[in-house]
Amino acid sequence: MPRLSLLAVLATLAASVTAQPVPLDSLTRAAADSLGLPTLVVGISVGGERFYATAGTLDSLDTAPDAHTLYEIGSISKLLTSLALADAVVRGETTLETPVADLVPDLGMVEQHASGPIRLWHLATHTSGLPRIALEMGFSPGFSMADPYAGYDEASLAASFNRPRAETPPGETFSYSNFGAGLLGYALAQRADTTYADLVTTRVLGPLGMAETMTEVPDALAARFAEGHGPAGEPVPHWTWTEPSAGAGAWRSTASDLLTLAEAALHPDATPLADALDLALAPRAEAGEGRQIGLGWFLIPEPGADGLTMALHNGGTGGFVSFLAAVPEADVAVVVLTNRQSSIDGFSVDLVRRLVEAR
Repeated sequence: MPRLSLLAVLATLAASVTAQPVPLDSLTRAAADSLGLPTLVVGISVGGERFYATAGTLDSLDTAPDAHTLYEIGSISKLLTSLALADAVVRGETTLETPVADLVPDLGMVEQHASGPIRLWHLATHTSGLPRIALEMGFSPGFSMADPYAGYDEASLAASFNRPRAETPPGETFSYSNFGAGLLGYALAQRADTTYADLVTTRVLGPLGMAETMTEVPDALAARFAEGHGPAGEPVPHWTWTEPSAGAGAWRSTASDLLTLAEAALHPDATPLADALDLALAPRAEAGEGRQIGLGWFLIPEPGADGLTMALHNGGTGGFVSFLAAVPEADVAVVVLTNRQSSIDGFSVDLVRRLVEAR
């Protein structure tokens, strides 16, 4: 048997270290083709190593996207909002039991429930009893389904919260609420005497090193911002978010930055937000279909895998869909981004489970 040179040995070792645990490139291309996606960006982290795959081309440049292409991430924004809440609790600035009305007294919130007030943790776990969206959103000046949150201001928020509703005791029933998540972000920013974007940037994004995550994309980065597409593949505008709604879905980010967030969920102790992450990832309420929810994070036990839990959230806007998941026990994380309103959950969950099995 011929003796391998030192260079050949090193090359073999390097290839074994960086080999993808699944055929990520072909899986990504096949998913983009079958779902008719303009672009698809997939990032995975397995045992501390990152891999990326992309498919499609960007309209603006006719070039392939990459790990630093900006996408609207929709409701994955709720993870950042909930981390801001957890951080405020760790700092001793508030508690999970604090009534939300205490943080926003100027809205004149009327107590709705004989069973008690809506508390901050109710907003983060979708157990507040608030509706999915505020009725007043549709009454905003110039309302358009193409950009539904653009006119939703503080007056709309106050009117929405004080509208009489059927009794749904806070803390008892899971019912997903963008209204509640937006209110949470607004209340935390009011408590800190700053804007929602500045609060999350300072308290969450900065400590985690997520410099590619923003609510407003500056002109200098416009070429990196993917154009959105509706369910039929038609071009659609980027959504506009206001201060009372931003906590529900305003952030734009990249696969690289979101993988940083997912890796933080894998290893909280390796981050400056260890206590806040532990607080956010702890189960707090039942969320139906065998799921639980922490502060923002959905927690799903993996079938047939004792002790493994997938912590995840997905998101969507008028022209974008996103997915983020972490399985700490397997040291696996996945981020999937596309710029078309088309479900990617099946592909994304299957990819997570392939990676867990490969481990």
